Amino acid sequence: MSSFPFLSMFAGSEIVSNADYLDVNFSAANFNMLPIVNFSIEQNIETYVSDLTLTTARLNFSSKYSGRITYLIRPASE
Repeated sequence: MSSFPFLSMFAGSEIVSNADYLDVNFSAANFNMLPIVNFSIEQNIETYVSDLTLTTARLNFSSKYSGRITYLIRPASE
């Protein structure tokens, strides 16, 4: 039997302007293990996740970014 939390994923999108990063708070998901973070942006710049916790993640951009960020956060498989 799986021990996944009540929510199986957390999804959203945000628009930023001239940003170096975006902090995402997914505490409502109540994950009990570090999740997997997938995201996409509208431009071709380097992006990466840092400061990952059970409730937040920081999505970093290699240069100032303006546009939409779409993200999907889900539990890692056991």
